[in-house]
Amino acid sequence: MKNKKNNPFDIILSETPDFSEEEAIHMAKKHYDIEASAENLVSERDQNFLLRTTDGRKFVLKIANSEEDPIVTDFQICALIHINKINDNRISVPEIKFSRGNRKSIVLTKEKKSFVTRVVTYLDGEPLFTSKKSIPDIGIAEGMGRYLAILGKSLSDFNHSGSGQNLLWDMKRALSIREITGHIDSSSARIMVERALTDFERYALPKFDSIRWQVIHNDMNPDNVLIDISEKRKVCGMIDFGDMVYSPLIIDLAVAAAYLDTDEGNPMLLMNHFIAGYNQETPILQEELEILFDLIKTRIATTVAVLEWRKSFRDKDDPYLELNSNDRSINLLARCMEIPRDHAIQNFKKICAKE
Repeated sequence: MKNKKNNPFDIILSETPDFSEEEAIHMAKKHYDIEASAENLVSERDQNFLLRTTDGRKFVLKIANSEEDPIVTDFQICALIHINKINDNRISVPEIKFSRGNRKSIVLTKEKKSFVTRVVTYLDGEPLFTSKKSIPDIGIAEGMGRYLAILGKSLSDFNHSGSGQNLLWDMKRALSIREITGHIDSSSARIMVERALTDFERYALPKFDSIRWQVIHNDMNPDNVLIDISEKRKVCGMIDFGDMVYSPLIIDLAVAAAYLDTDEGNPMLLMNHFIAGYNQETPILQEELEILFDLIKTRIATTVAVLEWRKSFRDKDDPYLELNSNDRSINLLARCMEIPRDHAIQNFKKICAKE
């Protein structure tokens, strides 16, 4: 492992903030004039509370990990402010609620540690795959593609000094995953992960200097995509900007596509429609399409490795592990590995040529 300052594993290895619901209630009242109940939510490395007021309003109190550089937290906050100023009514993201002192964040201290804290508005909607009503179909997949493209446009002119955070989920640093593949119990899964990383190193990484870069959301996973489950059945919100980073734009697509699995049949079915939807809004360049499949496999491989590694140092009842206990990434990676690389590339190019 590298030194602490440059080690992307440190923030996940560190303990998440440990504030009680009573403390959250007190903080909301003291700093934000919000009288509400508080419910602890599951988070990978931070601590979040759902705040419910007696008049029906809902907010999320977000307490950043003490290991997170405050400039990175400010980056996430400023990005939300930037997106909401653009006010594109086709997308919805949380809004920053300013504190009693008109500050966009406050700093809490506990046991000699500092925690940058903010409050955001709560977005209604059902996360993807939560119930039968929120299972993605072709229409939802295409809508997700368009949604992510519009969000990307909103971030295209956003710059911040915190955008270079040292993040394990930043695919530019995917080769660091090799340090933890030994924690994957299944030898077949470990071999697949290593193959995906080798392909990433051979095909994708050398292209990074010649493709589009900008700040990207970098985490359109099912927990962060909200679905309006009424008769409209459409994407109605995006949350959790904690993995945002300055990176190649095509990575944003790869991350989202890596979660659009189907139980059987062609594993690329929903991925294809997602990519088509994105391409309708923001045309994908040929050189980006040539590495997209490598990036999708890399994200799936990263998910497999990180979850297996996390099991080695977290308790069995760790809420994040429980939330991901039914993760199907190994199965999806195996199915994707059966698809010839050239076939996937030509498939993506054909899809985007139609739009």
